[in-house]
Amino acid sequence: MSQATATSSSSPLTSFVRWLRLKNYQYEVTFALYMLTPTEKFILNFFVLGLMTLLITAAYIYLPDHVASIYGHVHYYLTADVSMIQDYIPSASSVLKGAGASSTANINLVYETVKAPVATALGEL
Repeated sequence: MSQATATSSSSPLTSFVRWLRLKNYQYEVTFALYMLTPTEKFILNFFVLGLMTLLITAAYIYLPDHVASIYGHVHYYLTADVSMIQDYIPSASSVLKGAGASSTANINLVYETVKAPVATALGEL
């Protein structure tokens, strides 16, 4: 009975700290971290946190665009209306226009950049 009154009279901060300790204990017992040394726990938790950070970042950056693309394709399959996916599908003329002068300039720039080291390596080009 005294334990029940002590629990009900505890502050929200104490309850939150107790909840965090319980979650930490459950995490360590579930994944058998309790038998690792503190250094090994740190290294493992560092990798787990890094992987979770990468996954959350990738989902935040790439998932909305991917879902919009899928929605546009589903909309096209159901209604045959191209308006939802026109932004994602380049036209043939825009692809061919993109391969114009700027592409040639880029190729010439790469050629000029690589020409001297190749000539040095091969003796003469």
